Amino acid sequence: MTHAIKLEIPHERAYHGVARLVVGGLAARLDLSYENLEDLQLALASILENDAYVLEPEVTVELDVGEDLLAMLVGPVNGDLLRTDLKEEGEDRIGLGRLLGTLVDEVSVESRDGNEWVRLEKRVRLLRSEEAHGRG
Repeated sequence: MTHAIKLEIPHERAYHGVARLVVGGLAARLDLSYENLEDLQLALASILENDAYVLEPEVTVELDVGEDLLAMLVGPVNGDLLRTDLKEEGEDRIGLGRLLGTLVDEVSVESRDGNEWVRLEKRVRLLRSEEAHGRG
């Protein structure tokens, strides 16, 4: 069984905390570890905080929760710039790709509805639905 949460917020720094709270609330509901919660929030902040990535005045964050996978889609984004920054690394630079690679298991840029989105996937142990609802 999968669950989906979709949040659309203005792309202003004052609203980034709202997206972090939603991710935090979902993580708490699923009883994710504190480390997993921090990883997901930092990965999201890494995309939102760079104004060059998000193209529109509104940004959408979608969370899809599966059996052992939490996927986060953020967009629309500047896919060309994001792809470049995901690949760029050097001795004196910790690139976005390396940072996100330590936080999530998969990072990709995908096309959808004529726009590009960044997809972040994290494999996590989720509670069974009975446990999540306090019946376990």
